[in-house]
Amino acid sequence: MRKEIVIVTAFFAINRENWAGFSRSNELYFSYFKSWASLKNKLIVYVESQRLKDEILSFRSSIGLENKTIVNIIPNILDVDKELLESIESVSNLISRKFRLYPNNPECWNATYNYIMLMKQWCAADAVKRGQVDSEDTLAWIDFGFNHGGKEYSLQSNFNFLWKFDFPDTINLFSTQPLDDRPIFEIVQSMDTYIMGMLLVGTAKYWEEFRLLVRESMMELNHCGMMDDDQNIILMAVRKRPELFNVKVSAWDKVLFECGCDHLIPAENSSAVIKKCRWFLSRVRYRITVLQYVIRIYGYYKNKIIH
Repeated sequence: MRKEIVIVTAFFAINRENWAGFSRSNELYFSYFKSWASLKNKLIVYVESQRLKDEILSFRSSIGLENKTIVNIIPNILDVDKELLESIESVSNLISRKFRLYPNNPECWNATYNYIMLMKQWCAADAVKRGQVDSEDTLAWIDFGFNHGGKEYSLQSNFNFLWKFDFPDTINLFSTQPLDDRPIFEIVQSMDTYIMGMLLVGTAKYWEEFRLLVRESMMELNHCGMMDDDQNIILMAVRKRPELFNVKVSAWDKVLFECGCDHLIPAENSSAVIKKCRWFLSRVRYRITVLQYVIRIYGYYKNKIIH
């Protein structure tokens, strides 16, 4: 029997509008949110101010969903786990960034961003502790900026429906590729993707354990002089406690489609020729990036004395 799903999300401003090459305004994030948040499910949102709470409640009220909406205010999310934040901030970015394939990506240098990404599990677990979610409910985390305004699912899709699905009694994750035993340091270095962090689904009673696992995993990575965002940290958690997780191989534009939302319309409608050209160009760009990486690492090591 398909179960109704409780959704948790959050928005905390971290000055992203000023990130060169990765800028997104707060207004843009809210437009992304409104493109999917017409879902008729119970929605719990974490924000940092009364103004943001009022804006979310106003939107949900305008579509008749005020009674299925809870907004929790956390005035300073950075105070929630200062030990974790300090651990991430302790990483020497100037050295560790040299060894990342895409060193300008925010997960390579922005401790606040990586910390906020780990607050997904904290928000979900907190909603359970507050009694806003029953322990046996299915709880889904959806990123506030999910779908990036039509990147994966067309804006012509109808999100005004009640999402139900019979998920296994675990933490359910979605991966871009089958899991393997590659060393974590090599995955962090290559910046490859396994776990998709935009959608995490699990029985509510397991989210606190999930939170503790990702927290511990991040701090272990920090102790090795590296930082990363939630996707590889979740992969580390899966390796620690594989029995807690159900990992399904999928794709960014197929996850919801495969989980009870098969009426949604994929955004990609290009011809086979255009897709092949895009793939070819992406491989060319990748090889150029790899060449630049090799030159960068050679420049670092050529004058370094190894004892």
